[in-house]
Amino acid sequence: MSEQQIDAERRHRAPGLTVLGLVALVVAAWGLLGGPDLPDAADLGWIAVGTGLLIGLILILTGARSSRRS
Repeated sequence: MSEQQIDAERRHRAPGLTVLGLVALVVAAWGLLGGPDLPDAADLGWIAVGTGLLIGLILILTGARSSRRS
């Protein structure tokens, strides 16, 4: 392995861990701001749909990017 490849592996961050980190920060901020009230059940459904779409797009984009490297 070349030195450049080793440096690239050290800098690589898993996108899933980044998303989980951001979600954790948002939940922590929500708790600190005194927002323990949950949204309406109808809103929770749309939030779940939006989250699923976002995760799907991230998986598609990261999969397309990694397949081009091969």
